[in-house]
Amino acid sequence: MATKFSTRTAKNFNLWRRIFQYITCSWAIKGYVSYVSRKYRFRVEGLENFDKNKKYIVASNHVTGLDPFMLTAMLHITIAFMAKKQLFETFWSSVLMDWCGAFAVDRDKVDVSTIKTALSIKKTNWNLGLFPQGTRCNNGKIENISKGFASIAKKMETDILPVGIVIKENSKSKKKDFIIKAGRPITYQKSVDGIINDWANTVSNLAELEYAPS
Repeated sequence: MATKFSTRTAKNFNLWRRIFQYITCSWAIKGYVSYVSRKYRFRVEGLENFDKNKKYIVASNHVTGLDPFMLTAMLHITIAFMAKKQLFETFWSSVLMDWCGAFAVDRDKVDVSTIKTALSIKKTNWNLGLFPQGTRCNNGKIENISKGFASIAKKMETDILPVGIVIKENSKSKKKDFIIKAGRPITYQKSVDGIINDWANTVSNLAELEYAPS
């Protein structure tokens, strides 16, 4: 099932999916977590660092399964996320991912379908979203960064918006603070290694993580 969700064309990123993504992320999921489960308090910083009328590759550290939904809701932009192919292997999960504009990737490699879909997104008013570390990481470090996201940025000729996600215990509340911090865009014109190093340094500072360049 995941295969049919790997190569998407510009027509897949349409108004109906945009509306569905907005309702799902900004109202249903964020509303449930904020007011029903009462697990998190949400805060966003750095919205002044980027132009919402431009398109970016939104590249963030990955902390929880909520990350794609909250990045979309709190940055106030429409994002088509790369999602691991396993999320498209069950019916309801594939429906949610598909209608939120996500597409399936093999996180161990960047294949032709991934590049084709990324280039299709560039033709739309959506932004591409991804997690350069590939999977959730809660060890306080920026590591295991895939070079693929930098290569995609260069092929798309699209700047990268670095975003740091921080989750902290709040001493005054039973909730945790879920903070999203946007940095200044990184130009795609740098070398692959330069993009990776700038992203890792920026996100480590935003998300208060340790980063030791190899």
